[in-house]
Amino acid sequence: MNQKGGVGKTTLALSLAARWHLAGFSVAVIDCDPQGSSVFWKKQQVENSLLRGIKVYAVTLPSEIRSCRNLDVDYVVLDTPGTDKSTVRAAIHASDGLIIPVQPSAVDVDASYASLEAGLDASKPIAYILNRYIRQSILGEDTKKALKTAPVTVIDKVMHQYQDFPRSIGSGETPTTMFPGQKSARNIEAIGQAIDQWLIKCDQKSETHSTV
Repeated sequence: MNQKGGVGKTTLALSLAARWHLAGFSVAVIDCDPQGSSVFWKKQQVENSLLRGIKVYAVTLPSEIRSCRNLDVDYVVLDTPGTDKSTVRAAIHASDGLIIPVQPSAVDVDASYASLEAGLDASKPIAYILNRYIRQSILGEDTKKALKTAPVTVIDKVMHQYQDFPRSIGSGETPTTMFPGQKSARNIEAIGQAIDQWLIKCDQKSETHSTV
């Protein structure tokens, strides 16, 4: 989530969904955004796509978002809009954890604070991830430092600015399936592993809290 548009929420959501699906897990993507980018992605898939098994649902009501917890799948990935506050609130409360993508700029970091505060108010585990990072750029390094001042996790892997991301998403695929072995596919695999570790830590903290 991020209540600012254009930060790469859908790209990250679909890339993670594809990774988990290809690892043998059942996955559903909940498209909460009126723009319907995840639904569009699904419609572009060819019949023999390795990602055909991922379910994508378009929702418009907060009650529909809350009911997604009843889906019989291993992972539910909610792709949230940038502006609809009631939809975003419902997604926050339905989630076990929130991932906030941020682009490298002071404006984007500042704009992310509304999402950060909403997640903290709901006592949800939160992780920042830097997107469209350009290697060795001063702006990228400054943004990393700014994010680390927040009282939440910052994923230690960044999403780089590869054209493979928009090319594959526009074709109903992700870099993992359309460009296997390429830098973009290796990038999302590294990010996925880091997020897996974060989710494990979130579960461990939840179990600890439940026994106190």
